[in-house]
Amino acid sequence: MLWQLIAQLADIVVLFLVAWLISFVLEPAVATVSRFPWLSRTVAVLLVSLTLLATLLAGMVILLPAFAAQSVLAAEQLPTLASQIEVWVRGTAALLAARGLAVPDYSEQLFRSMESVGPALVTNALSIATWTGAAVVQILLTMIVSLYLMLDGPRLANSLIGVVPLRYRDDVAYFMNSTDRAFGGFLRGQIIQSVVYGAGVAVIMLAAGLPFVALGSVGAGIAIFIPFFGPLLGVIPPVAIGLTTDVGRGLIVLGLTVVLSFVVINVVAPKVMSQQIGLHPIAVLAAVLIGVRIAGPWGAVFGVPLAAILATMISFYHLTVAERKQRVLDVAKPAGAKANGGEARVSEAATSRGRR
Repeated sequence: MLWQLIAQLADIVVLFLVAWLISFVLEPAVATVSRFPWLSRTVAVLLVSLTLLATLLAGMVILLPAFAAQSVLAAEQLPTLASQIEVWVRGTAALLAARGLAVPDYSEQLFRSMESVGPALVTNALSIATWTGAAVVQILLTMIVSLYLMLDGPRLANSLIGVVPLRYRDDVAYFMNSTDRAFGGFLRGQIIQSVVYGAGVAVIMLAAGLPFVALGSVGAGIAIFIPFFGPLLGVIPPVAIGLTTDVGRGLIVLGLTVVLSFVVINVVAPKVMSQQIGLHPIAVLAAVLIGVRIAGPWGAVFGVPLAAILATMISFYHLTVAERKQRVLDVAKPAGAKANGGEARVSEAATSRGRR
Protein backbone atom coordinates (compact mmCIF):
# COMPACT_ATOMS: atom_id res chain seq x y z
CA MET A 1 0.00 0.00 0.00
CA LEU A 2 2.80 2.42 0.90
CA TRP A 3 4.73 1.75 -2.31
CA GLN A 4 1.54 2.22 -4.36
CA LEU A 5 0.99 5.59 -2.70
CA ILE A 6 4.62 6.58 -3.36
CA ALA A 7 4.30 5.50 -7.01
CA GLN A 8 1.17 7.62 -7.46
CA LEU A 9 2.89 10.65 -5.95
CA ALA A 10 6.26 10.10 -7.66
CA ASP A 11 5.82 12.89 -10.23
CA ILE A 12 4.89 15.38 -7.50
CA VAL A 13 7.86 14.32 -5.38
CA VAL A 14 10.18 14.72 -8.37
CA LEU A 15 8.74 18.17 -9.09
CA PHE A 16 9.47 19.38 -5.55
CA LEU A 17 12.90 17.72 -5.56
CA VAL A 18 13.90 19.41 -8.83
CA ALA A 19 12.58 22.75 -7.55
CA TRP A 20 14.62 22.29 -4.37
CA LEU A 21 17.75 21.59 -6.44
CA ILE A 22 17.10 24.62 -8.65
CA SER A 23 16.90 26.80 -5.54
CA PHE A 24 20.36 25.49 -4.55
CA VAL A 25 21.80 26.31 -7.96
CA LEU A 26 20.32 29.81 -8.14
CA GLU A 27 21.17 30.88 -4.58
CA PRO A 28 24.59 32.47 -5.39
CA ALA A 29 23.04 34.49 -8.23
CA VAL A 30 20.25 35.67 -5.92
CA ALA A 31 22.82 36.60 -3.26
CA THR A 32 24.86 38.59 -5.79
CA VAL A 33 21.87 40.52 -7.15
CA SER A 34 20.46 41.22 -3.69
CA ARG A 35 23.73 42.95 -2.67
CA PHE A 36 22.55 46.05 -4.52
CA PRO A 37 21.07 48.31 -1.81
CA TRP A 38 18.02 49.29 -3.91
CA LEU A 39 17.01 45.65 -4.57
CA SER A 40 15.27 43.49 -2.02
CA ARG A 41 15.72 39.73 -1.89
CA THR A 42 12.21 39.28 -3.31
CA VAL A 43 13.05 41.36 -6.38
CA ALA A 44 16.38 39.53 -6.77
CA VAL A 45 14.64 36.14 -6.66
CA LEU A 46 12.12 37.28 -9.28
CA LEU A 47 14.83 38.65 -11.59
CA VAL A 48 16.99 35.53 -11.39
CA SER A 49 14.03 33.18 -11.80
CA LEU A 50 12.67 35.06 -14.82
CA THR A 51 16.13 35.10 -16.40
CA LEU A 52 16.48 31.34 -15.97
CA LEU A 53 12.96 30.73 -17.31
CA ALA A 54 13.62 32.87 -20.39
CA THR A 55 16.93 31.08 -20.99
CA LEU A 56 15.31 27.64 -20.75
CA LEU A 57 12.47 28.56 -23.10
CA ALA A 58 14.88 30.15 -25.59
CA GLY A 59 17.06 27.04 -25.46
CA MET A 60 14.06 24.83 -26.16
CA VAL A 61 13.00 27.00 -29.11
CA ILE A 62 16.51 26.94 -30.60
CA LEU A 63 17.71 23.42 -29.79
CA LEU A 64 14.63 21.20 -29.94
CA PRO A 65 13.77 21.73 -33.64
CA ALA A 66 17.40 21.11 -34.63
CA PHE A 67 17.59 18.10 -32.31
CA ALA A 68 14.41 16.59 -33.80
CA ALA A 69 15.48 17.19 -37.41
CA GLN A 70 18.94 15.74 -36.82
CA SER A 71 17.45 12.71 -35.05
CA VAL A 72 15.31 11.89 -38.10
CA LEU A 73 18.26 12.46 -40.45
CA ALA A 74 20.52 10.29 -38.30
CA ALA A 75 17.92 7.51 -38.29
CA GLU A 76 17.75 7.64 -42.09
CA GLN A 77 21.53 7.49 -42.46
CA LEU A 78 22.13 4.98 -39.68
CA PRO A 79 22.05 1.83 -41.87
CA THR A 80 24.74 3.33 -44.13
CA LEU A 81 26.82 4.42 -41.15
CA ALA A 82 26.43 1.00 -39.55
CA SER A 83 27.67 -0.68 -42.73
CA GLN A 84 30.71 1.61 -42.79
CA ILE A 85 31.47 0.82 -39.16
CA GLU A 86 31.08 -2.90 -39.79
CA VAL A 87 33.53 -2.77 -42.71
CA TRP A 88 35.99 -0.72 -40.65
CA VAL A 89 35.76 -3.06 -37.65
CA ARG A 90 36.23 -6.19 -39.77
CA GLY A 91 39.12 -4.62 -41.66
CA THR A 92 40.83 -3.65 -38.41
CA ALA A 93 40.27 -7.14 -36.99
CA ALA A 94 41.75 -8.72 -40.13
CA LEU A 95 44.79 -6.43 -39.95
CA LEU A 96 45.38 -7.36 -36.31
CA ALA A 97 44.89 -11.06 -37.07
CA ALA A 98 47.54 -10.84 -39.80
CA ARG A 99 49.95 -9.59 -37.14
CA GLY A 100 49.12 -12.47 -34.83
CA LEU A 101 46.60 -10.67 -32.61
CA ALA A 102 43.32 -12.56 -32.53
CA VAL A 103 40.37 -10.24 -31.81
CA PRO A 104 36.81 -11.55 -31.32
CA ASP A 105 34.45 -10.43 -34.09
CA TYR A 106 31.57 -8.50 -32.56
CA SER A 107 30.70 -6.57 -35.71
CA GLU A 108 27.46 -8.48 -36.30
CA GLN A 109 26.19 -7.76 -32.79
CA LEU A 110 27.24 -4.12 -33.16
CA PHE A 111 25.44 -3.85 -36.49
CA ARG A 112 22.21 -5.27 -35.05
CA SER A 113 22.42 -2.92 -32.06
CA MET A 114 22.82 0.12 -34.31
CA GLU A 115 19.88 -1.00 -36.45
CA SER A 116 17.68 -0.96 -33.36
CA VAL A 117 18.69 2.63 -32.57
CA GLY A 118 17.17 4.04 -35.76
CA PRO A 119 13.48 3.44 -34.95
CA ALA A 120 14.06 4.77 -31.43
CA LEU A 121 15.50 8.01 -32.83
CA VAL A 122 12.53 8.48 -35.15
CA THR A 123 10.05 7.76 -32.36
CA ASN A 124 11.77 10.23 -30.03
CA ALA A 125 11.94 12.88 -32.74
CA LEU A 126 8.23 12.55 -33.56
CA SER A 127 7.26 12.74 -29.89
CA ILE A 128 9.27 15.91 -29.24
CA ALA A 129 6.38 18.19 -30.27
CA THR A 130 4.03 16.50 -27.80
CA TRP A 131 6.70 16.40 -25.12
CA THR A 132 7.51 20.10 -25.56
CA GLY A 133 4.05 21.25 -24.46
CA ALA A 134 4.13 19.07 -21.35
CA ALA A 135 7.72 20.16 -20.63
CA VAL A 136 6.77 23.85 -20.72
CA VAL A 137 4.00 23.26 -18.16
CA GLN A 138 6.39 21.22 -15.98
CA ILE A 139 9.06 23.92 -16.18
CA LEU A 140 6.58 26.62 -15.16
CA LEU A 141 5.34 24.58 -12.18
CA THR A 142 8.90 23.79 -11.11
CA MET A 143 9.97 27.42 -11.33
CA ILE A 144 6.96 28.52 -9.25
CA VAL A 145 7.81 26.00 -6.51
CA SER A 146 11.51 26.95 -6.56
CA LEU A 147 10.47 30.61 -6.36
CA TYR A 148 8.59 29.97 -3.12
CA LEU A 149 11.47 27.89 -1.77
CA MET A 150 13.96 30.69 -2.38
CA LEU A 151 11.66 33.31 -0.88
CA ASP A 152 10.60 31.37 2.21
CA GLY A 153 13.49 28.92 2.53
CA PRO A 154 15.25 30.67 5.45
CA ARG A 155 11.99 31.06 7.38
CA LEU A 156 11.05 27.42 6.80
CA ALA A 157 14.54 26.30 7.90
CA ASN A 158 14.35 28.33 11.10
CA SER A 159 10.88 26.95 11.80
CA LEU A 160 12.18 23.42 11.34
CA ILE A 161 15.09 24.01 13.72
CA GLY A 162 12.68 25.57 16.21
CA VAL A 163 10.76 22.30 16.66
CA VAL A 164 13.93 20.23 17.15
CA PRO A 165 14.90 19.46 20.77
CA LEU A 166 17.54 21.85 22.09
CA ARG A 167 20.30 19.26 22.37
CA TYR A 168 20.06 18.40 18.65
CA ARG A 169 19.77 21.89 17.15
CA ASP A 170 23.49 22.28 16.44
CA ASP A 171 23.46 18.92 14.69
CA VAL A 172 20.46 19.82 12.52
CA ALA A 173 21.88 23.26 11.68
CA TYR A 174 25.20 21.72 10.66
CA PHE A 175 23.44 19.06 8.59
CA MET A 176 21.35 21.66 6.76
CA ASN A 177 24.37 23.85 6.00
CA SER A 178 26.37 20.81 4.87
CA THR A 179 23.53 19.88 2.53
CA ASP A 180 23.51 23.43 1.14
CA ARG A 181 27.23 23.29 0.48
CA ALA A 182 27.40 19.74 -0.90
CA PHE A 183 24.41 19.84 -3.23
CA GLY A 184 24.76 23.49 -4.19
CA GLY A 185 28.47 23.38 -4.97
CA PHE A 186 28.23 20.03 -6.74
CA LEU A 187 25.25 20.89 -8.94
CA ARG A 188 26.54 24.33 -9.92
CA GLY A 189 29.91 22.86 -10.83
CA GLN A 190 28.43 20.00 -12.87
CA ILE A 191 26.00 22.26 -14.74
CA ILE A 192 28.70 24.76 -15.68
CA GLN A 193 30.99 21.90 -16.76
CA SER A 194 28.22 20.47 -18.95
CA VAL A 195 27.44 23.81 -20.58
CA VAL A 196 31.10 24.66 -21.22
CA TYR A 197 31.90 21.19 -22.55
CA GLY A 198 28.77 20.98 -24.71
CA ALA A 199 29.49 24.41 -26.22
CA GLY A 200 33.14 23.43 -26.81
CA VAL A 201 32.11 20.20 -28.54
CA ALA A 202 29.70 22.17 -30.75
CA VAL A 203 32.52 24.54 -31.78
CA ILE A 204 34.86 21.61 -32.53
CA MET A 205 32.24 19.79 -34.60
CA LEU A 206 31.34 22.94 -36.54
CA ALA A 207 35.02 23.69 -37.22
CA ALA A 208 35.55 20.11 -38.43
CA GLY A 209 32.52 20.33 -40.70
CA LEU A 210 30.73 17.41 -39.05
CA PRO A 211 26.97 16.80 -39.22
CA PHE A 212 24.59 16.28 -36.28
CA VAL A 213 26.15 19.06 -34.20
CA ALA A 214 23.09 19.39 -31.96
CA LEU A 215 22.96 15.65 -31.27
CA GLY A 216 26.68 15.38 -30.59
CA SER A 217 27.05 18.48 -28.41
CA VAL A 218 23.90 17.90 -26.33
CA GLY A 219 24.81 14.23 -25.86
CA ALA A 220 28.35 15.14 -24.81
CA GLY A 221 27.12 17.79 -22.37
CA ILE A 222 24.69 15.37 -20.75
CA ALA A 223 27.29 12.60 -20.58
CA ILE A 224 29.93 14.70 -18.81
CA PHE A 225 27.41 15.57 -16.08
CA ILE A 226 27.82 12.02 -14.72
CA PRO A 227 30.56 12.01 -12.06
CA PHE A 228 33.76 10.00 -12.59
CA PHE A 229 32.69 8.35 -15.89
CA GLY A 230 31.50 11.58 -17.52
CA PRO A 231 34.81 12.68 -19.10
CA LEU A 232 35.13 9.32 -20.89
CA LEU A 233 31.48 9.13 -21.95
CA GLY A 234 31.48 12.74 -23.14
CA VAL A 235 34.11 12.01 -25.79
CA ILE A 236 32.05 9.25 -27.44
CA PRO A 237 29.25 11.22 -29.24
CA PRO A 238 31.42 13.66 -31.26
CA VAL A 239 34.12 11.07 -31.97
CA ALA A 240 31.58 8.47 -33.13
CA ILE A 241 30.02 11.01 -35.49
CA GLY A 242 33.47 12.07 -36.71
CA LEU A 243 34.74 8.54 -37.37
CA THR A 244 31.59 7.56 -39.29
CA THR A 245 31.86 10.72 -41.41
CA ASP A 246 35.60 10.78 -42.13
CA VAL A 247 38.31 8.88 -40.26
CA GLY A 248 40.83 11.71 -40.55
CA ARG A 249 38.47 14.32 -39.20
CA GLY A 250 37.30 11.85 -36.57
CA LEU A 251 40.84 11.48 -35.24
CA ILE A 252 41.27 15.25 -35.14
CA VAL A 253 37.99 15.58 -33.24
CA LEU A 254 39.17 12.85 -30.86
CA GLY A 255 42.34 14.77 -30.03
CA LEU A 256 40.54 18.08 -29.60
CA THR A 257 37.76 16.65 -27.41
CA VAL A 258 40.31 14.90 -25.18
CA VAL A 259 42.10 18.24 -24.71
CA LEU A 260 38.77 19.99 -24.07
CA SER A 261 37.77 17.35 -21.52
CA PHE A 262 41.12 17.73 -19.73
CA VAL A 263 40.74 21.53 -19.58
CA VAL A 264 37.14 21.37 -18.33
CA ILE A 265 37.85 18.79 -15.63
CA ASN A 266 41.19 20.17 -14.42
CA VAL A 267 40.86 23.92 -15.00
CA VAL A 268 37.18 24.89 -15.19
CA ALA A 269 35.83 22.54 -12.51
CA PRO A 270 38.06 23.69 -9.61
CA LYS A 271 37.29 27.34 -10.40
CA VAL A 272 33.50 27.04 -10.68
CA MET A 273 32.97 24.82 -7.63
CA SER A 274 33.03 27.33 -4.81
CA GLN A 275 32.41 24.52 -2.30
CA GLN A 276 34.42 21.39 -2.91
CA ILE A 277 32.92 17.93 -2.39
CA GLY A 278 36.06 16.81 -0.58
CA LEU A 279 35.86 13.09 -1.37
CA HIS A 280 38.70 10.77 -2.34
CA PRO A 281 38.43 9.50 -5.96
CA ILE A 282 37.85 5.97 -4.66
CA ALA A 283 34.96 7.27 -2.56
CA VAL A 284 33.55 9.06 -5.63
CA LEU A 285 33.73 5.84 -7.66
CA ALA A 286 32.08 3.87 -4.88
CA ALA A 287 29.33 6.50 -4.55
CA VAL A 288 28.64 6.39 -8.30
CA LEU A 289 28.53 2.58 -8.46
CA ILE A 290 26.34 2.24 -5.37
CA GLY A 291 24.09 5.04 -6.62
CA VAL A 292 23.65 3.32 -9.99
CA ARG A 293 22.79 0.04 -8.29
CA ILE A 294 20.20 1.67 -6.01
CA ALA A 295 18.63 4.38 -8.17
CA GLY A 296 19.94 4.03 -11.73
CA PRO A 297 21.07 7.19 -13.58
CA TRP A 298 19.75 9.48 -10.82
CA GLY A 299 21.83 7.56 -8.31
CA ALA A 300 24.93 8.02 -10.46
CA VAL A 301 24.47 11.79 -10.34
CA PHE A 302 23.33 12.37 -6.76
CA GLY A 303 25.27 9.58 -5.07
CA VAL A 304 28.35 11.81 -4.84
CA PRO A 305 26.82 14.75 -2.89
CA LEU A 306 24.94 12.31 -0.65
CA ALA A 307 28.22 10.53 0.10
CA ALA A 308 29.85 13.91 0.80
CA ILE A 309 27.11 14.77 3.31
CA LEU A 310 27.49 11.36 4.97
CA ALA A 311 31.28 11.76 5.24
CA THR A 312 30.87 15.29 6.63
CA MET A 313 28.41 14.19 9.31
CA ILE A 314 30.62 11.24 10.31
CA SER A 315 33.57 13.59 10.83
CA PHE A 316 31.26 15.99 12.70
CA TYR A 317 30.28 13.35 15.25
CA HIS A 318 33.94 12.56 15.94
CA LEU A 319 34.37 16.07 17.38
CA THR A 320 33.89 17.18 20.95
CA VAL A 321 30.90 19.35 21.92
CA ALA A 322 32.96 22.57 21.81
CA GLU A 323 34.50 21.62 18.47
CA ARG A 324 31.06 20.88 17.05
CA LYS A 325 29.80 24.31 18.08
CA GLN A 326 32.78 25.97 16.39
CA ARG A 327 32.35 23.82 13.27
CA VAL A 328 28.69 24.84 13.05
CA LEU A 329 29.69 28.51 13.14
CA ASP A 330 32.52 28.05 10.63
CA VAL A 331 30.55 26.11 8.03
CA ALA A 332 27.91 28.84 7.69
CA LYS A 333 30.32 31.71 7.04
CA PRO A 334 31.21 31.03 3.38
CA ALA A 335 27.71 29.87 2.55
CA GLY A 336 26.35 33.41 2.36
CA ALA A 337 24.36 34.30 5.44
CA LYS A 338 22.30 36.96 3.70
CA ALA A 339 21.45 34.65 0.85
CA ASN A 340 20.28 31.51 2.51
CA GLY A 341 19.66 32.32 6.11
CA GLY A 342 22.50 30.04 7.15
CA GLU A 343 23.80 32.42 9.80
CA ALA A 344 20.31 32.83 11.25
CA ARG A 345 19.91 29.08 11.52
CA VAL A 346 23.32 28.65 13.10
CA SER A 347 23.03 31.54 15.52
CA GLU A 348 19.68 30.27 16.75
CA ALA A 349 21.09 26.79 17.23
CA ALA A 350 24.18 28.12 19.00
CA THR A 351 22.06 30.32 21.26
CA SER A 352 19.91 27.36 22.17
CA ARG A 353 23.02 25.34 22.94
CA GLY A 354 24.30 28.23 25.07
CA ARG A 355 21.13 28.23 27.20
CA ARG A 356 21.86 24.66 28.23
